[in-house]
Amino acid sequence: QRLLRALKLQRPVLLEGSPGVGKTSLVAALAKASGNHLVRINLSDQTDVSDLFGTDLPVEGGKGGQFAWRDGPLLAALKAGHWVVLDELNLASQSVLEGLNACFDHRAEIYIPELGMSFQVQHEKTKIFGCQNPFGQGGGRKGLPKSFLNRFTQVFVDQLSSKDMEHIVDEVFPHIDKKIISKMVEFSNRLVQEV
Repeated sequence: QRLLRALKLQRPVLLEGSPGVGKTSLVAALAKASGNHLVRINLSDQTDVSDLFGTDLPVEGGKGGQFAWRDGPLLAALKAGHWVVLDELNLASQSVLEGLNACFDHRAEIYIPELGMSFQVQHEKTKIFGCQNPFGQGGGRKGLPKSFLNRFTQVFVDQLSSKDMEHIVDEVFPHIDKKIISKMVEFSNRLVQEV
């Protein structure tokens, strides 16, 4: 419900929740149901702005020293009007966050200096989602700057209940006995509590 309401706004949506709650899968299911192509981009502290927007690369079969621009996955998706998931957003470096900021502010455009061109984010087609685990759950995650977070509509995704997990396993593996599914979920919950 919260995600559907957030989709009505002309802003990027940030989904935050524990690992395995289905943040990315939820966006993928919505994209499929609405007939939108989804591009998933995994971020890390090693991701560079050029990995997202593009760079000059050597021309295959070209003369030595011949380069041509190649769009990165984010720029290509924005040009095509696709939906985009920026997964593990709070693992991204400060330079990547600054590069993304222009997509999310009131201008909603990206300037590529190498091309001398700007590209508009097509809000009527493109939808940008960020997914992240809470920064308190470690793994190099950091709290994102408030000025960056303010560009998003934030949706917190709750932990799956035992009943939810049993339903999902039953849907995916209908041939497994319900008692076994129940024991598997109980075991999984015990592991989570002990770790």
